Amino acid sequence: MSYLLDVKEILGFAVYIEQRGYEFYVGAMKKLEDSRATELFQYLADEEFKHEKLFKKMMDEEGGFRPMEPDPEYQAYMREFVKAHQLGDREAIQEKLARLKTLGDVLDLAMGFEKDSIVLFSELKELAARGSTAALEKVIREEMGHLRKIVAMKSALARP
Repeated sequence: MSYLLDVKEILGFAVYIEQRGYEFYVGAMKKLEDSRATELFQYLADEEFKHEKLFKKMMDEEGGFRPMEPDPEYQAYMREFVKAHQLGDREAIQEKLARLKTLGDVLDLAMGFEKDSIVLFSELKELAARGSTAALEKVIREEMGHLRKIVAMKSALARP
């Protein structure tokens, strides 16, 4: 049985980025201490924790993923994407967070995280067998909702 990529490896990375997202949002709350952002960042941190638990459960139930013939081009794309995800490097995230000065800067970075996650989880969904994609679809919708909340806060900041 062969997969485009090792499914447990991809799910493990999904767990990792959810953990880094949680750390980022908690760090952003502590750094900014902005009442407007605290509620949003707490919500997003809680969501990252919830998604981490879901992906761990999926790792235990990996049978829902279908074997596929390797496609070298797609395989290379996914490996590079996983390496390039903005939450893929824990130290780089901490360095970026330390350099951020404004709520707008933090929101810009958070939008990038959420966009990367939407793409990654959409690709992961493609590896899942039909009928077992409901959880991934829910996570993708939630990530899109997170992105909308971040964009709404960014828009509100731009208004006088």
